[in-house]
Amino acid sequence: MQKSKKIKKLGIITRPNTPNIKAALLKIKQDFLYSGIELFLEESCAKSFGLDGHSLKWLIQNVDAMTSLGGDGTLLSVCRKLYGKHIPIFGINVGNLGFLTAISPSQVKEFAKDLYNGEYIMQEHMMLEAELNSQNFFAINEFLICQNSPSHGILEISAYIDSHIFNTYRADSLIIATPTGSTAYNISAGGSIVYPLCQNILLTPVAAHTLTQRPMVLDPSFVFSFCVGSPATLLVDGQEQVSLDKTSILTIKKASKGAILIQPKNRCYFQVLKEKFQWGQNLLAQPSNTDSGECND
Repeated sequence: MQKSKKIKKLGIITRPNTPNIKAALLKIKQDFLYSGIELFLEESCAKSFGLDGHSLKWLIQNVDAMTSLGGDGTLLSVCRKLYGKHIPIFGINVGNLGFLTAISPSQVKEFAKDLYNGEYIMQEHMMLEAELNSQNFFAINEFLICQNSPSHGILEISAYIDSHIFNTYRADSLIIATPTGSTAYNISAGGSIVYPLCQNILLTPVAAHTLTQRPMVLDPSFVFSFCVGSPATLLVDGQEQVSLDKTSILTIKKASKGAILIQPKNRCYFQVLKEKFQWGQNLLAQPSNTDSGECND
């Protein structure tokens, strides 16, 4: 956990095509200003709203933190854009799930006071780095090696650890995830939930065609290499697509830098699991203080 500082200048990135987003943005800007925090909009978003904006480079040099206005996907894209810039980030949720985002728009005014006074949690979340054809890609949730089309049949993926082959996956796809991404696509494919501040790399096959292909949780010091037996696609956090073919050698490892995420000081990870995923529901009655939302995560 990193030491928090007072935030007085805040950059914001949003998706202009989100319904009613401009009204939410203007309201949020006033709420932050009320608490003494100036809000600066990224220029490509600003143009869509007919507002003044600033380049991402200017924001990186001049603000104390960045926020995204949208869902978890918007936050993921901001984390990748700011990779290695040492800028803390948080999300304001106007999407559906909002598992990673810190607050909702109705909580902005109260949370702005905490930001201004430096009373919040700041945590570094591990990211992954992929190298393909001298290009580098970064993910905070996961990389997915998948078929180009469901009609192409089983995808064969040869997997190496530190240049030694350890498995050949025959499946629809393979997830290579971070602990933060363990509650994203990984969980729907039967992978383990891993506490997001752990240091692990998760390998989870999707619709494996043999019972021996099981999810794995591995050490972050390993360097993984993957080759595919037929044309395939690499998905980065479910947002960027990169083509793979039989000659491709895809290398994935722990990135040297992580994403620094801001959360409210009273946030409880396990309470969020309960609220968003109904995790732990329908079990034996727990002591009443477990529903208070207070715990140390």
